[in-house]
Amino acid sequence: MNILITGAASRLGQAVSEALKGHTLRLMDESPVEAPGDGDTFEGSLLDQDAVWRAVRGMDAVVHTGEPPQDLPQSDTEREKHLLELATRGTHQLFKAGVEAGVKRFVYGGTLDLFRSYPDDVYISELWKPLPEPDMPAMSRYLGEHTAREFARDYMVTVTGLRLGTLVSEEEVAGRAPDLLWLDYRDAAQAFRLALERDASDQVWWTSRYAMYHICADLENPKYLINQARGLGYAPAHNFAANWQDRGTP
Repeated sequence: MNILITGAASRLGQAVSEALKGHTLRLMDESPVEAPGDGDTFEGSLLDQDAVWRAVRGMDAVVHTGEPPQDLPQSDTEREKHLLELATRGTHQLFKAGVEAGVKRFVYGGTLDLFRSYPDDVYISELWKPLPEPDMPAMSRYLGEHTAREFARDYMVTVTGLRLGTLVSEEEVAGRAPDLLWLDYRDAAQAFRLALERDASDQVWWTSRYAMYHICADLENPKYLINQARGLGYAPAHNFAANWQDRGTP
């Protein structure tokens, strides 16, 4: 399968690229990124309509990691404005160009931060109402999620949303107090790979073409349930057991 990966220079983008070896990849980012063994790279912004159109040409699927570029504006106001534009106008241009180019499968990377304001003693599934706090990193991803969802409503394409936990490496957080939101980069990449296997583009009802999954570590007493993602085959291998043992089971 020919797959476009956005935010490819980010750590998540690199993990996803590694997980998708065997496919022909096109890695897109505003920063230079090393070309994959079988594929190419594309340097450009999601806000550049012409660049986006050229990037999706010849692709079978689009993996939109949702990761922002490395060089964001220094000003708080400009940085927040840029994040908002990337998540809304950028996501819209990417998916619209993809639809016009014949792409049938889209995966969008969102965030579980939308539920952080809920207490830790509840079990949150995909049916819970997001309560995003007024900070642009989480709010922009939520707006991008809604933008992506509308394409499943309007077009015969498969759109799969992944609400990701806080991305870390299990080895790098050894000895630290654990967090119910933690998600290892490698497990996040596994979820993107599995999401690409989902194909519901021929379904009449848009609610079948669209699906949302919560993606985080597998804990004994979690706050964020991953039962839906298990249906995709998701089985996280990095569950921060040592961190929880040091503190006591969550």
